[in-house]
Amino acid sequence: MEVTELRALWGVAVKSWRVFLSYKVWFISDIGMGFLFVGQALLIGLGLTGKRNSEALQRLTGYSDYVAFAVLGLLVLGFGLTFLSGFVWSVVDELYAGTLEYSFAAPMKRITFFLGNVLVRLFLSLLYMAIYLPVFKLLFGLGIDLLVVLKALPVLLLGSLGMVGLGMAAAGIVLYLKDPGPFISILEMLVFALSGAMYPLSVLPRALQTLAKALPYAPTTEALRKVVVYGYGSSTGELWYLAVISLLYSVLGYLIYKWSEKQARIVGLKSY
Repeated sequence: MEVTELRALWGVAVKSWRVFLSYKVWFISDIGMGFLFVGQALLIGLGLTGKRNSEALQRLTGYSDYVAFAVLGLLVLGFGLTFLSGFVWSVVDELYAGTLEYSFAAPMKRITFFLGNVLVRLFLSLLYMAIYLPVFKLLFGLGIDLLVVLKALPVLLLGSLGMVGLGMAAAGIVLYLKDPGPFISILEMLVFALSGAMYPLSVLPRALQTLAKALPYAPTTEALRKVVVYGYGSSTGELWYLAVISLLYSVLGYLIYKWSEKQARIVGLKSY
């Protein structure tokens, strides 16, 4: 990347960071959501089975501890939404401010604009992980070796290629919409429901299982969980599938976004 692009990337990231710091409650809210997610998982497990460990879950996923199952799902879901929100909300925020045309006219590549916004969210996502894992181990007796989780992080990086592609495609769609709020809400709920974070995909109807596996989130979740339990050697099938779908989404996402922006420029970029 050229020096000028690096400066532009840094400038966008600094702007995004200052916006985040201006709303200090966001940090507390984001941290609280993680604890709520895992606490809710523990209560659901206890409420449905009367105990923390489940033989049925063990047969379906290889995990008997529902908390460990949910924590790994949370890591992938939080990481994945980082890219989705980073691409989509970087467009939406500019639309609401009425500055999208100026940002797109700036002398920098479009990917620089998006990555500058994503970097801050990515940093926060990694920070939340660094807070969650040891605290969950202390509070909930999380039965996962933290070093094993760290060794499995390359799975997240592999899945992130597909997540970036989906984020770019969603950002392109947002350019067309006068009010993108409902679209974003539906998309985020769909990602949450089909990510496999709270429950194994095998409990879903077959059509929803197919849809979940067609998105990059559930394959990343399944691959990460299997690597943590069985290691890379026993997870080649999941990793190959994840690599293929991530490559597919990264290419399609780029092409869809370029086409969407070209069409949006014909009718004019919308602002509020």
